[in-house]
Amino acid sequence: MMKRIGKETLYFAIGRDNAPVLAVDPGEEFEIETQMNRGPWIDTHPDREIIEAKLTGPNPSSGCVFVNGAACGQMLSVSIGRIDLGPVGYTRFSGSTGAMPGRLGSSAIGYQAKIVQIDNGMIRWSDTLSIPVRPMIGFVGVAPEKERHHHGWAGYWGGNFDIQEVTTGATVHLPVYVPGALLHIGDMHAIQGDGEICGAGGIETEGFVRVKCILHDKPQSMSYPRIENDTHIIAVGVDKPAEDAFRIALENLILWMEESYSFSRGEAYMLLAQVMEARCTQFVNPSYTYVAKINKKYLV
Repeated sequence: MMKRIGKETLYFAIGRDNAPVLAVDPGEEFEIETQMNRGPWIDTHPDREIIEAKLTGPNPSSGCVFVNGAACGQMLSVSIGRIDLGPVGYTRFSGSTGAMPGRLGSSAIGYQAKIVQIDNGMIRWSDTLSIPVRPMIGFVGVAPEKERHHHGWAGYWGGNFDIQEVTTGATVHLPVYVPGALLHIGDMHAIQGDGEICGAGGIETEGFVRVKCILHDKPQSMSYPRIENDTHIIAVGVDKPAEDAFRIALENLILWMEESYSFSRGEAYMLLAQVMEARCTQFVNPSYTYVAKINKKYLV
């Protein structure tokens, strides 16, 4: 029987002192049930008081996972499998975000909230508009060596980087900083646009995601998370301002190409000037996320 984590234990900060709720072997597939963020969907929920008491912070992860054999200095490769979305989602804008600052008052928009139904692969936005789902996992991280960060943050340990490519078929590569890695996963979205401008994570929802972890030697040049899928290698940068996040992503993509694909730095740089794809995936968290990627067809 496949191992599974439920929503009984929720973490809202990541650190080496979080007690694991599950131990898995490398290569073993397991399932995580994610918890939806606090939002207007709670108002009419029959268990409102119980849920509100549990949701004490942002982007809950369903416990954390101890990966047997994971040691400091290795690389943990987290493969994202099937994602099953819940039937309800929401999005919300509180009146200011990193994209629409508070100095503009209510940003000429004011508080906004929307609850949607999700069924048959569609988000029912209105009576006349339905949007195809694009499921993703917003939070994938491992415990840093010493620090502790609430789940609004992302950085070299992964975390709340809100990247749409973190979906079925993708593998997230993370450096390991503590024994067992202590993998945290949460913040499921039914869809999210670039910039995540509402600050509420696109369409926040909950559901089930299947995951498998593999251990590798960490590439010498790896200092930030990396993502890989069938078509691209994707370097991640997280920082503030956004241009620094872009620089981190670009640097790490060049170093990845140099170490793993035998490019010289100059050759990698010149090729990326022609074919690199880059964008800001979220502009609202305490630190911003940029991805820089290249199609694998050019890595010859």
